[in-house]
Amino acid sequence: MKKNIPDLLAWFRLLSSPVILYLLLADGSDEGIMLVPAVVAFIAAWTDYFDGMLARKWNVSTKTGAFLDTIADKIFVSTIFIGFSFIGRVNIWITVLLISREFIVMALRGLAGNDGKMIPPSISGKLKASFQFWSIGFVMLDLNVSFLSFTLDEVVVLLALIFSYISGYQYFREYYKTQ
Repeated sequence: MKKNIPDLLAWFRLLSSPVILYLLLADGSDEGIMLVPAVVAFIAAWTDYFDGMLARKWNVSTKTGAFLDTIADKIFVSTIFIGFSFIGRVNIWITVLLISREFIVMALRGLAGNDGKMIPPSISGKLKASFQFWSIGFVMLDLNVSFLSFTLDEVVVLLALIFSYISGYQYFREYYKTQ
């Protein structure tokens, strides 16, 4: 049973995505705290940390688990940002850029895999995921804090976008080093 826990955590993150989307759309507000979806998203986001930590600690890492973890992250972030754009909390261009980067990098890693090469996750990729998860929380909490003309959630979302493209660049650089 222990060897299945990391995969089950990734499955939880994956399956929580449509639930969170439903909760976002049911609330539908473009401002104010969204407590219930924020709590579910917080729990789901932490499963990303725990599935990897437990898989390494118990030495139960598998290719299937790594793939499931990657897909769960992408669907989790994509689904929630689509919901944010739909209700007006995040500009659609940010959502499009985030989702595009996610799937382009996934395709690039797939191409490398087809060539028998692996592009391991980078530190900037882990920072990207962290900023994406934090941005989800800040958007849902909608704290009334501003810096210059930006709200705190806008700043964190922009940091997530910046780190997304920095890490994307690094994946491309690693891919072309192996060619």
